[in-house]
Amino acid sequence: MDLYSGRPNPRFPLRPAAVDELRRRISALTPAAEGGRLYDGLGYRGLRVLTGRDDTAAGIVVSGGLVTLRTPDGSLRRLRDPGRALERWLLDQGVEDLDPELVSTVREELAR
Repeated sequence: MDLYSGRPNPRFPLRPAAVDELRRRISALTPAAEGGRLYDGLGYRGLRVLTGRDDTAAGIVVSGGLVTLRTPDGSLRRLRDPGRALERWLLDQGVEDLDPELVSTVREELAR
């Protein structure tokens, strides 16, 4: 979860079945129009799915109706996340591992 500046962000693991479901959901998304930007201000900025062992590299960023994928060749693909459905689903995968108040706050943000 990309939430804090200056301190560690909350994290949660994706179970193997959730990883398979994430792949399925991403494959169903359509390309986004050029020019969309990810929110980079204070507070909740979205969810990052780390791939591989390098915790600094976000392979997938889900934020504000956009999904940004870094492909193996380093290029970026942007996909639409209508109604922030993938973002909501990903948050639901972390409810057992995240602080309930934090989950509630992020759900309120997603409802805006």
